[in-house]
Amino acid sequence: MSAVGFVEAFASYQAELVNANWAVSSIAQDGSLVLSCWAHLFKSTEHRRLIYKDNLRRWGTSNPLGRSLLADHLVKARDDKLPVRIVVATARNPAELDAVQDASKIKKTFHARSDWVGRLAAFDGDNFEIEIGRAP
Repeated sequence: MSAVGFVEAFASYQAELVNANWAVSSIAQDGSLVLSCWAHLFKSTEHRRLIYKDNLRRWGTSNPLGRSLLADHLVKARDDKLPVRIVVATARNPAELDAVQDASKIKKTFHARSDWVGRLAAFDGDNFEIEIGRAP
């Protein structure tokens, strides 16, 4: 798994970003939700799965367009039971994660994890949880 560019990571799932400057999610040609997720927010479970928990509220006002689009995509994933594909964003300097409000200012690398497939386990309009396993 080697680092690729943000747009290239989404393209590897045949997903096109509405706007590469602010979008963090897309619906791929196969109908799956493709989502950029922070590496430090993944937690392992005892069943060899990963859980990704995040919320829209932490975005504050830094990216209202991306937050709104992601909320729409999460609703669609929940309602249509879409599979979720992951682009992992890893901060080059993890200390910046707590120090910087605007994530677009953080230098990061991206990895498309084609060996993972997830499902939206929960979404309440703010908090969301994705359960991830190995792709068949």
